[in-house]
Amino acid sequence: MVKFIQTLLMALLVAAVAYGLYKLDATYLFYIGLLFQIFSILVAIKLVFNDSRETPNKIAWIVVVLVLPALGTIMYLFFGRDPRSRIFTNIQIRETERLLGSLLSDQERFIDPSEETDSLAKRIENLSRMKSFSGNKVAILTNGEAKFTSLFEELEKATDHIHMQYYIFNPDDLGLKVRDKLIEKAKQGISVRFLYDGWGSSDLKHGFLQPMKRAGIEVLAYDPIRSPWIVRTANLRNHRKIVIIDGKVAFTGGLNVGNEYISKTDDFKNWRDTHLRIEGPSVAELQASFLVDWVFVQDREGSSKPFTSKEGKERYFMPDYHEGNEHAQVIWGGPYDSEKVIRDAISNLIDSAKHSIYISTPYFVPDEETLAVVRRAALSGIEVKVLIPGKGDSFLSFNATNSYRKTLLKAGVRVFNYDNESFIHNKIIIVDNEKAAIGTANFDIRSFQLNQELMVFLYDGTASVHKLQQDFLNDCEQSEEYTMAMENNKSIYTHIKESICRMFSPIL
Repeated sequence: MVKFIQTLLMALLVAAVAYGLYKLDATYLFYIGLLFQIFSILVAIKLVFNDSRETPNKIAWIVVVLVLPALGTIMYLFFGRDPRSRIFTNIQIRETERLLGSLLSDQERFIDPSEETDSLAKRIENLSRMKSFSGNKVAILTNGEAKFTSLFEELEKATDHIHMQYYIFNPDDLGLKVRDKLIEKAKQGISVRFLYDGWGSSDLKHGFLQPMKRAGIEVLAYDPIRSPWIVRTANLRNHRKIVIIDGKVAFTGGLNVGNEYISKTDDFKNWRDTHLRIEGPSVAELQASFLVDWVFVQDREGSSKPFTSKEGKERYFMPDYHEGNEHAQVIWGGPYDSEKVIRDAISNLIDSAKHSIYISTPYFVPDEETLAVVRRAALSGIEVKVLIPGKGDSFLSFNATNSYRKTLLKAGVRVFNYDNESFIHNKIIIVDNEKAAIGTANFDIRSFQLNQELMVFLYDGTASVHKLQQDFLNDCEQSEEYTMAMENNKSIYTHIKESICRMFSPIL
């Protein structure tokens, strides 16, 4: 009922403004403006006294709603809500807790009692309740061609089930190819579940999805934008990219599904990205992330039972301790958690550095706490390199990212702008050539506070970590190092543009 009333009020406000503009009645518009002014003050009061977010976020929204009462209020209603104020159904709460409880109680069977746990992994486990596992086989897939070649090979081998989740899934040539492979496997009797984000994959229409459903594929959208509750979820997206095949092989990383991810785009000469292919016990954690989202979206009594029964565990969770020698830890979280698990795990990783920290991200728009961690490391004498795009795919995020270059340089961080005809979309952090994190989270406030994200932490200086570091150094060779001289020679227009975009960074 609360969600209905809030959505109805939002619709009435928009309708009132539209009517006033249509009639161009000055008196009517005056009273509508006064109403928005009152409403903006109420929103500001709510932000001060009844909002759990950090102070910079609240101040940014207070400025927006008070300076621009009408536009700012509408922006707040769609994009500024405190995520923790969201109301979930009793079924969603009960079913996800039942699934999580079953998975957590079952984690011990994945652990080799003789293995040594990295101290960082133990700290992150205490923070997240998510354990690290040895015995994984991890392959670094550099760029889209390697990722999709490997993905199609594994899809062809599927014998029991395929679980697929993407933030962006485009209905273009690559999207059609992936869809048709899923349909082919479903017709062979393979169980296929397909989950997509309602905002990021909003181009998926009935005509694209219907053949999947006819083939027996279960298709669900995470918080669809056509929902009447869009006012509560528009800014809170599921940014994860996960594929699990037969509970044995999994993929995750930065690559969505679309022609641009295989460098078939007019905007960029090359799309630089990285993905992981994993076998071994950590696949169970990726499976858990997918199934929790699946049960949440289903919002149906008993939706967790197929996965928590003895038969379900044997079918969907199949750790194999003999696949490899990689030590991995899968961390996933989102805006509704009591703690910022992804951000804090990344901060712990950076804080563990003794010699070097390498960060590759398409969007560097951190909160003050995370920025301080990076600057403190550099000021302490640790080698810190940050690799960001030389050409952006978003005006606001690109200029906000560039506005942080001076702050980084002053702390001794070396900043590299990637080839300005290409786009770098990696989400990677490498520490001391011994530990790394790679996954779906950008180094920005949105990933730390507003999106559902997932990162895989790798330990022990194994081949995958060394591969990530070598790829990073190769990317730096294809980049231009940004210097303080370049910063000082920046035009007034560029300086103003970046400064304005940075003002919006707490609400990006």
